[in-house]
Amino acid sequence: MSQLVKHEPGTGTGLPSNPRDSSSPGLPAERSKGRLIRRLLAGCAVIGALFFAYELGARATLPERERQHEDAPNAAPGAEDLAQHARADERAAGAASPPVPPVDPGPPSSEPAESPRGPSPREHRDRVLRELRASGPDHRLFAPASAVVDAWTSKLAKLGAAGTFEPLECYAKGCSVTVVHASAVKAEEATEVITRTGEFHGWQAGKMRSGLIEHDGDRVEVTWILDAPPPDSPVLPEALPRDNLDELVERGSGR
Repeated sequence: MSQLVKHEPGTGTGLPSNPRDSSSPGLPAERSKGRLIRRLLAGCAVIGALFFAYELGARATLPERERQHEDAPNAAPGAEDLAQHARADERAAGAASPPVPPVDPGPPSSEPAESPRGPSPREHRDRVLRELRASGPDHRLFAPASAVVDAWTSKLAKLGAAGTFEPLECYAKGCSVTVVHASAVKAEEATEVITRTGEFHGWQAGKMRSGLIEHDGDRVEVTWILDAPPPDSPVLPEALPRDNLDELVERGSGR
């Protein structure tokens, strides 16, 4: 039995009239590939649309972010900004208030500033006497101190610088005797005599005289302090130093 074959004009071959019909094995693969390409293209389109929308949103909010960035320093000023504002306020206050005229200090005072007041001669003398009396009595010093005071009294009378000696006081820390003179000049003359006597230099401990303490009228008084020597030391030596009164005697005879 013979098969009918359709011949295409000019081909000279006898092939089926539709070589790519549904019975061809390569057709499903080509269709699947086409669907995959279409899906890829659709995905790319979606990604591009999303990116485009993001760009539009970012550009729309950019002015607002820039305004927030510009307003941030104003919301929280730094130390430098605060200092600038403070200087500006000071300049404004200075410009608003009238200038204060300078105050004339006047001529300088001719009187010097007063220095802190120290204790008076009487206050100092009384403090020393309180310390002596607080040490308690000591009869060891009374006899030698009496010999010294008697010698002073005699020598002051011979040189015209006599004074009135008050009772001698002796304590464990030393002895004291107060002398009243007719004037400050007589008190200084008596001091020069006493400090030249052998009894003064022979006393084996410290000696001092208070300052001039004003008394009634022109009279002044001074207090002599004879410190106590150590317990194991003599109060006076066996032989006293020589008096140094020759100059005062010559000075007194020349008057």
